[in-house]
Amino acid sequence: MNLNKLSAIIGLGLASFSTFSSANEMVNPENNVVVGYWHNWCDGGGYQGGNAPCVSLEEVNPMYNVVNVSFMKVYNTADGRIPTFHLDPATGLTEQTFIQQIEDLNKQGRSVLLALGGADAHVELRTGDEHAFANEIIRLTDHYGFDGLDIDLEQSAVTAADNQTVIPAALRIVKDHYRAQGKNFLITMAPEFPYLTQGGKYVPYIDNLEGYYDWINPQFYNQGGDGIWVDGVGWIAQNNDALKQEFIYYISDSLSNGTRGFHKIPHNKLVFGIPSSIDAAATGYVKEPQDLYRAFEQLASQGQPLRGVMTWSVNWDMGTNAAGQAYNEQFIKDYGSFVHGQTPPVASGEPVLSGVNDTRVLHNSHFNPMAGVSATDQEDGDLTNHIHVEGHVDTRAVGSYALTYHVADSDGNNISEVRSVEVYSAKPVLQGVNNSKITLDSPFDVMAGVSAYDEEDGNLTDSIEVTGYVDSGVAGEYQLTYRVTDSAHQTTTAKRDITVLAGDTDETCESNWNAATTYVEGDRVSHDGQTWRAGWWTRGEEPGTTGEYGVWRTASDAGDCGGSSGGVDNGDSGDNGSSEPGEVIEWIPGQTQVNNGDTVIYGGECFVAKNNPGVWETPSTSATWFWDQVPCP
Repeated sequence: MNLNKLSAIIGLGLASFSTFSSANEMVNPENNVVVGYWHNWCDGGGYQGGNAPCVSLEEVNPMYNVVNVSFMKVYNTADGRIPTFHLDPATGLTEQTFIQQIEDLNKQGRSVLLALGGADAHVELRTGDEHAFANEIIRLTDHYGFDGLDIDLEQSAVTAADNQTVIPAALRIVKDHYRAQGKNFLITMAPEFPYLTQGGKYVPYIDNLEGYYDWINPQFYNQGGDGIWVDGVGWIAQNNDALKQEFIYYISDSLSNGTRGFHKIPHNKLVFGIPSSIDAAATGYVKEPQDLYRAFEQLASQGQPLRGVMTWSVNWDMGTNAAGQAYNEQFIKDYGSFVHGQTPPVASGEPVLSGVNDTRVLHNSHFNPMAGVSATDQEDGDLTNHIHVEGHVDTRAVGSYALTYHVADSDGNNISEVRSVEVYSAKPVLQGVNNSKITLDSPFDVMAGVSAYDEEDGNLTDSIEVTGYVDSGVAGEYQLTYRVTDSAHQTTTAKRDITVLAGDTDETCESNWNAATTYVEGDRVSHDGQTWRAGWWTRGEEPGTTGEYGVWRTASDAGDCGGSSGGVDNGDSGDNGSSEPGEVIEWIPGQTQVNNGDTVIYGGECFVAKNNPGVWETPSTSATWFWDQVPCP
């Protein structure tokens, strides 16, 4: 869309509103994007004391051609663990008005996505939730008219429970659902950039959605002094304003090429995320827009232009500072026309193929090689019906296939593009294969509590094969191997250790629950005569009070067990860490390893570690999950 058209869009008349979205097509941006997050709440407080007002969608500057509605989340754990979305009435919008405004933005060629998560989200999905979560996304999409979903999980939610596998699996279901209707459901992500290193916490989302995601807009802010090491240059921190151009260039170059220890994100799927004002984030604000302009021009000159920019948030762009002075939408003024002006011109005289992207299709599903594919030419117009496709895809057989698309115009200009199509089948999942301890001569069933499930085949419990044996009449260690194969001939195996305890041991007793102790997934405790198993991180939540979908699940009768409290200490319960009393460790990003309770110094400030921070969890006043700020000795 050209800028003149984009600016003129504001004057378009609005269609009559409806209870449900009447939009028949999902809107996908064709060229570069300026992504802005929209607050589903009012009057957010800023890092510097400013205020972010609530605004309607129709007030969002038209140069934001992608608007992410924040957030889809779990509002109350008592209602279950499947995230949903509720429009906040404090915004002043009714359901009907909100739906109408989404439709109006769609008519302007602008996409509206639903963002999942946020900094304080309680999203902890479990294996088996895939279809329930997918169904809820589809319900919200059909109701409101959203064009896609943005994964905005942060901090502990990134790895909580089974999020790394369940969320991608659900989104593949959703994308395939709309593909069958000839629509493209947009899938984007907003990872904090330290999680994008090789083997980083966000990599499973990217890998599991390869061929499905449309772009990734990492957060290059709120990460303190974290950054990137460049040979010959040294350490470049994201909060170093003197090296802002260098940081933008080198981190983008590293991600685009999968170098300097970072996971690869193709440059045409990489959107650079920065805050819209000094109130929107603790660090990362680009004080001099020219730094970003020059870095983007460097990337374009090497043939790797980025897809655009993202910002948190449109509300902060329209907000005020601590003195009540308006930010006056300076972000979109600085970057809107710049980004939209970066679209490279179409080569003169040649037809253009669109939609020929690498993709993945489900085993035994229908695949139409022309779905979403088109061809146009400046002189001849629509040439879609003239496309010739070479190759075939057999969805009955898992594997990779290559298709070549050819099209020619009336001037004899021929172009072709190759597309990789992967036919995949999710491997079956074994559940309940947990190491166990049993008492001597007690009955033991190798299949008790064990099941198997597959996305395509459903329940495969009856197909499980078990090798090995357990003699509950003889104390000792035994190992069982569980194996299950699906219709795509994919096999999952799991090993299980069973300990048969002598009759005079008390090892089967669990530790008593303690309200001051932190527990993580898999920890077991004794409370009120029962054994309980933690489903995820918890502290202070009493077993038996958290409900059917809560953190504590009954494991078995605990009997008369006692003992000291178990669990994992997070640094708040007297753990003095590995350092000597009074010792302060200098924090070096990417190198320093600490234990809970260790004191570190970074940037002239001191912090105490908790929740087992990794080498990239750089201390800062905003990284409260891993660090408590303390006075320096």
